[in-house]
Amino acid sequence: MANKAIMVSAATIPNDASGLGKLMGEMLGIADYVAWGGLIFAGASWMFNNRTVAIERGVGVTAGYLIIRKSWAYVQFLKGV
Repeated sequence: MANKAIMVSAATIPNDASGLGKLMGEMLGIADYVAWGGLIFAGASWMFNNRTVAIERGVGVTAGYLIIRKSWAYVQFLKGV
């Protein structure tokens, strides 16, 4: 048996090959990078002893990221109802 590496992108949207699906996939991919940047910035704030601001930014970035990622799932669910 040959071992095959399977790469899974966080921005893949299954069951939607329309133009909007592709656009949303790209936008969600950009949101992934923005969220990583925000979390790295929050970590740098924590590292430079500004913990209160770091916690606020970390929580804000995480909440915003979850809202963005789940919004497309909600749209897909409502389309199927």
